[in-house]
Amino acid sequence: MENTFKLIIRTPQETVFEGEAEKIHFASDGGEMEVYANHASVTATLTFSPIKVKSGDKEEEYLARSGIFLFENAENSATMLAIHCEKKSEINHQTIKEYADFIDQQLKEGHALSEFQILYLKGEKIAIEAQIKAIE
Repeated sequence: MENTFKLIIRTPQETVFEGEAEKIHFASDGGEMEVYANHASVTATLTFSPIKVKSGDKEEEYLARSGIFLFENAENSATMLAIHCEKKSEINHQTIKEYADFIDQQLKEGHALSEFQILYLKGEKIAIEAQIKAIE
């Protein structure tokens, strides 16, 4: 029985991580999860989560927003799809603050937004506030 699994973390813009991993740790909307090789098949959603990926002798930390995690036991593989995900060490604090300000402005003006857009922006605001706390 092997002790690694294939892991892919993707955003609409790029593949953030692709390779063999020993474990991934993240917070789903249902609670914290730690997944190892040959885990039972599972699907989870996340609003915001710090992510830790152990691969070989290193552990990388990422921050992800608005995503879904899938583990396929039959293939011993996992995929995380997120609207946004980047290495914690590479996050630009100023850019996040600007995005938070943009969301606030859109929610205050709100006149041209659909109900879905308003709910999405409120969710993004919660995730951004959590991300700002995580990097401070």
